[in-house]
Amino acid sequence: MIGPRKYRLVPRAPGDTTPIDPKVAEAMRKAGMDPEKFSVAPFEAGEAAPSIAAMFPSGARLEHTFAFDTLNGALSAIERIVDQDVAARISRQGTKWLVVFDGPADPIIPAKGAHEQVAGRVSDLGGEDRGFSHLTMNVTKKEG
Repeated sequence: MIGPRKYRLVPRAPGDTTPIDPKVAEAMRKAGMDPEKFSVAPFEAGEAAPSIAAMFPSGARLEHTFAFDTLNGALSAIERIVDQDVAARISRQGTKWLVVFDGPADPIIPAKGAHEQVAGRVSDLGGEDRGFSHLTMNVTKKEG
C-alpha cells in the first residue's frame, strides 16, 4: 500500500495561476497565508529524510524568502544571515536566485516584524522580498 502523499507550500512563480484544492486554500487562510502567493508541490523522494532533525528542531518556525539577480548577492545574504539557529536553501528560479532562510519563530516577536528585521539585513544586496511563511516542524525519528 502506498502511504499518503505529502506536500509543501512554495512561493508561486510569476504568472502561476494553478488552482489549489479548496481544502488546502482554506487551511492556508486559517494559518494567515494567502493562497494566491503560494502553490503546492509534492515532497520529492527522500525530502523528509531523518537527517532533517539535525538541521531543524521541532517547533514553530519562519521561512523568509528573497530573490536575487546575482549569485553573489544571494551568497552574500546567506553569509550575512545564516548562524547557529538559521539555515538557508538556495535554488535557481528563472533568471533569479531564490534564497529561503529558515529560523525558529519567536513567540514574543510578530512574524511580520521578524521578517522585516531579516529584510533590513539583506536589502542592500538587491534582494526582492518574496515574503515569509509560518511552519511547524515535527521531527519523528525513524528506528529501523
